[in-house]
Amino acid sequence: MCYRPANTVTIVKCLECGAFNKPTNETCSKCGADLNESRKAADEAVAPPAGKPKEISLTPQGLDGAPKAPGAPSAPKAPGAPKPPTP
Repeated sequence: MCYRPANTVTIVKCLECGAFNKPTNETCSKCGADLNESRKAADEAVAPPAGKPKEISLTPQGLDGAPKAPGAPSAPKAPGAPKPPTP
């Protein structure tokens, strides 16, 4: 079986007029503005700066005042012997 990634369509939004353009366009199809700045801005927006990952605690916190779960219900009582019919 061959794995082939799905085709993705990338569009370039013009920073001047907001028109959407094909990725192969060098200039905006609506206003003629240069799309190189739009591509640079899109690349910077996609990759946020890497920062230190947030540390998490594996111990429960804030549950001291929480209500406890109820216990399991007791089993139902067995039915008594059938009553004799009344004449």
